[in-house]
Amino acid sequence: MIEAPAPSESIIYSQATPDDLPMVQALLRENGLPSEDAGEHLEHFILAKEGDVLVATAGVELLGSAGLLRSVCVARNCRNRGVAGELCRRMEASAFSAGVRHLYLLTTSAEEYFKRRGYRVCSRESLPAGVKGTAEFRSLCPASALSMVRDLDGDEQSTILTYQS
Repeated sequence: MIEAPAPSESIIYSQATPDDLPMVQALLRENGLPSEDAGEHLEHFILAKEGDVLVATAGVELLGSAGLLRSVCVARNCRNRGVAGELCRRMEASAFSAGVRHLYLLTTSAEEYFKRRGYRVCSRESLPAGVKGTAEFRSLCPASALSMVRDLDGDEQSTILTYQS
């Protein structure tokens, strides 16, 4: 696995609040990601801010023992600083704490990044019904989006910084 840069110390991570929704949707739209249903899942989003500026976001839809990692997005001027890695670590730990053991995602552009994070390609047909029932799967992500999964386990997750709300 490729070692990522250490996260920037000027970045503050926090749970999203309803007041953050317009900024979250704007960042997602600016980067070509679905934003329409973000408000429905905002309570499971973690944000990265530099000062008062939102620079990154990641969310998860909890679906029992499965989860859908979504809206992993970093502003162009903040990429390659370890922010996405830190957000993913926090989301994976949070999902594991909530009972998720298989974390899925759909991507059109970040296959290699997520492979380095331990995700593997899986067929859309193999996705659990809960994932297939999400708006991301049904309509927001194109049918050409690649499906990926990562199995979460306690040993691995115990080394991840656990997100505290």
